[in-house]
Amino acid sequence: MRRLAALALFALFLAATSVRADDMDSEAQQNEYGHIFGYVLVAAAGGIILLGGLYVFKGMLAEVQRGKKTGIFREAILDDLPKRKPRALYLGEKVPDWKVANRLKANGPALRFLARSDNWFDTAYLAKIATGAFKAVKAALEGRTSKKIEDRVTPEFLEEIKTEIKRLHKKGELHVFSPVEIEEIAIVHFEAPASTTKHTFTALISAKSRDYVRDDKSGEVLRGDKKYYAYQEFWRFRRTKARWVLERIRPSGDMDTVLGAKSVMTQKDLDKFAKTAEEEMLREFVAK
Repeated sequence: MRRLAALALFALFLAATSVRADDMDSEAQQNEYGHIFGYVLVAAAGGIILLGGLYVFKGMLAEVQRGKKTGIFREAILDDLPKRKPRALYLGEKVPDWKVANRLKANGPALRFLARSDNWFDTAYLAKIATGAFKAVKAALEGRTSKKIEDRVTPEFLEEIKTEIKRLHKKGELHVFSPVEIEEIAIVHFEAPASTTKHTFTALISAKSRDYVRDDKSGEVLRGDKKYYAYQEFWRFRRTKARWVLERIRPSGDMDTVLGAKSVMTQKDLDKFAKTAEEEMLREFVAK
């Protein structure tokens, strides 16, 4: 743009000169050309001075702005980011997603079907039962008292817990789990035959907690460490007249045994469910 302006100005001067040159003799023309050339030099010098001043002004402005905060500094952005929790180590085996994918795809619609006539199989309710029992049992073992879980577990399983609590008391040990965090509850198996006393469901519970044993008096860590661990367990519940109660806990390593069994429905319920279910889903069930 600057070059075009200079050329236009120069052309204007030449045009003006040619017009006036027609009315002058040779000496006058030479004098006139000298005057015009001088004007051009003065104009060019003025333009150079103006551009130089503008360049110096921009440089000074840049120096002033250099010390100012023109945006969010990287430090401020990093400070505003949510702090990551320490990544938990994994304890035991992890059940692969592909191993439970078909089961979960089938169990979800089947449980919703059963819940239409029997709200004990409502998935949100089952998840609530499993969550409450998980936290209560871990707290009972850590606190070495079974009083708060007596109505949450079967009599047989209660005896197992009491035996473990007595052993901890006798050795002067504390089994520490807290804090306990449940990440996911997945209903991977259920039995819903005609007799309600035979109704069960098994939840794959994915959780995080500590898991170590320390001396009751000295606080010395006897087994394990104080790190936070992620793990999975299979918790099976049985239906009673009053509520669902915990019947058994299996480690994640028993996945083949737990997932190898098909979920159970009555023939009548299975026939009704089959009218809307996909063929792939039906392979996950057996009638009893």
